[in-house]
Amino acid sequence: MKVVYYFTADWCNPCKKTRPIIEEMNRETHIKFQIIDVDSELDLAKKFEIRSVPTFILLEEGTEIKRITGSQNREQLEAFINYEQNTKNDIQS
Repeated sequence: MKVVYYFTADWCNPCKKTRPIIEEMNRETHIKFQIIDVDSELDLAKKFEIRSVPTFILLEEGTEIKRITGSQNREQLEAFINYEQNTKNDIQS
């Protein structure tokens, strides 16, 4: 099962702009975003070597597939969560 870790912080302005998009996508898409505050989840942020926020990490069965950093719009996030599917389609073409 795929999941996206969304590393964020209350003081991060780009995170504040992205948060409503994440909440909307959590209601509408099959892949869920887990919202992780780097200030309260220090061990998890350290484990994933988070250097800046927002950072999005796509995981499947607990293994990191891809990551992106910085503010993203909905279209960019949709492309990100469909990354593996797009890669498989490219190989089959």
